[in-house]
Amino acid sequence: MNADPDPVAAPGYQQPLTDEGGWNRPVLVRTDVIPIALGGRSLQRGWLTAVGAVGLLATIGEMAFKWGFWWFWLVIPSGFAFFIGYRLIRKGFVRFADLINIEADQSGRVYLTTLRGDCPVCNGEVKLKDVGPKGYGKTVIQCTADSAHQWEFDPTRLDKL
Repeated sequence: MNADPDPVAAPGYQQPLTDEGGWNRPVLVRTDVIPIALGGRSLQRGWLTAVGAVGLLATIGEMAFKWGFWWFWLVIPSGFAFFIGYRLIRKGFVRFADLINIEADQSGRVYLTTLRGDCPVCNGEVKLKDVGPKGYGKTVIQCTADSAHQWEFDPTRLDKL
């Protein structure tokens, strides 16, 4: 007698592959690595943080001491530069607006990257996806063929640049 182990399961369904009850984590590969350079010199994460901090301090000084209105226009780019630089120093990886991955290598050089991989469950393509409510969301690795195939994203598991 040849009994089917799970007659209710869909034909393409695979049982989870790990002992923890989840599927094996997909391997992400950098398909594009674009170094960011200004004037022929690589942009450094420390420079981003320092320029952002100086711009924010100048904006605060302008508001407090009335130095002139033009400093006000530094607040948005300075805040953006400070945020990116600080996150790169702490984690080495920043995902911005669900579109752009910004990474820093061990020496501090900054790169734009694209990450992709293959789904270990259905062989579809996996990409990074921001899920959850705004402000409380998190980045996950998600299959483009089936959104139920989802894994927590940990940037420390990526290969070093």
